[in-house]
Amino acid sequence: MLPVRRLSALLLASLVTLAAQADDPVKRIPLERAELAGTNLVAVTARVEAAAGAQLARHTHPGVEITTCVSGEMDLSVDGQPVRHIAAGDHFQVPAGVAHSIKFGNGPSVLLATFVVEKDKPMATPAP
Repeated sequence: MLPVRRLSALLLASLVTLAAQADDPVKRIPLERAELAGTNLVAVTARVEAAAGAQLARHTHPGVEITTCVSGEMDLSVDGQPVRHIAAGDHFQVPAGVAHSIKFGNGPSVLLATFVVEKDKPMATPAP
């Protein structure tokens, strides 16, 4: 009976997460996760879907972010760099620990993002 309770709890948690994301103008959909043998790193690939005009507030990652804009457009602000306009087909990297934010354009956007991050740390941390 215990496994059924755990499965039910897991299912409920997943449904709550999906319901919360349904109202979020930026949806992150995990696609792949691979631990890098012999390190404390993990590679995570995600599809990011953003509604028109959505924003990602300033944040950092505990590793490098490598992203390609599949469709749409956005303005990327990375500390120490000028604001960069990104359109479909463009790509960018953000070094570990560097604060950045995104303001999406007038239409929906899709990104394909890969993060190589420390496994026991949160994927993203808000930055002041």
